[in-house]
Amino acid sequence: MPRFGGWLSFAWHLVLRVTKGVKRGSAWVLVAMLTLAIAGCAGNPKLDPAAEPVATERKAAVDSMLTAARAVGAQFGAGTPLGVRTDTSCSPGEDNWEVHEPYRSTCWVWVTTAYAVDIPPIPALSGLDARLKAVGWTPSGAGWTLTGGRGDIVDLTAWNRHGYSLDDLAFVGYDTFVGSNLEGLSVRPQRSVVTVSKPGPKTSAIPGGNYFGSTEGTNWQDTWAKERANHPYVLLVSASSEFAKQPW
Repeated sequence: MPRFGGWLSFAWHLVLRVTKGVKRGSAWVLVAMLTLAIAGCAGNPKLDPAAEPVATERKAAVDSMLTAARAVGAQFGAGTPLGVRTDTSCSPGEDNWEVHEPYRSTCWVWVTTAYAVDIPPIPALSGLDARLKAVGWTPSGAGWTLTGGRGDIVDLTAWNRHGYSLDDLAFVGYDTFVGSNLEGLSVRPQRSVVTVSKPGPKTSAIPGGNYFGSTEGTNWQDTWAKERANHPYVLLVSASSEFAKQPW
């Protein structure tokens, strides 16, 4: 790729080649427009989560999600996490004759935390919304809660009277907004007899997709495979944050 000075020379020769018969002044106008476009792109790089101020925004999002995960773990009487994994990715927006997306680049971060749980998880759900609200997590949708609007849950039998089971918690969660950035949280207790899932692939930069990708921390599956015989449940807390958006 030519440097900026090379770009100007390249642009001038390109314009001369494609604008034969056009007045020299008009050609220079085209070069000036192309130069401004190149300079604009050079002065407006995509978001970099490893550089400031985006790195600070990412840390704040991760801290918020870890705080939520600890609150959930405490509500379920859990101890030290089995694992905490953090995935970060940034993707470019499209801006062409066919597609115009609102942002030049967008960065997301996901935090997955798992705990071994020894108490019946259903009753613990009843006070979870209040505990999360105390640490700054409130649902954005009117009336939507982690119990799905089902009110106090006494035990699994009461839950089942409404036609639900523990497995339905795979679909229970809520979204909240921090400023204009969307955050999501889901809570899923799972019986220890359920087959342990495989860890997902590490997040990476993908040609034509993400231009930034990284995975940090540890997965929970290996530790849980060793400890599951001693605990009746595993609790999975998944959170995500659209922590940075860059306008065009």
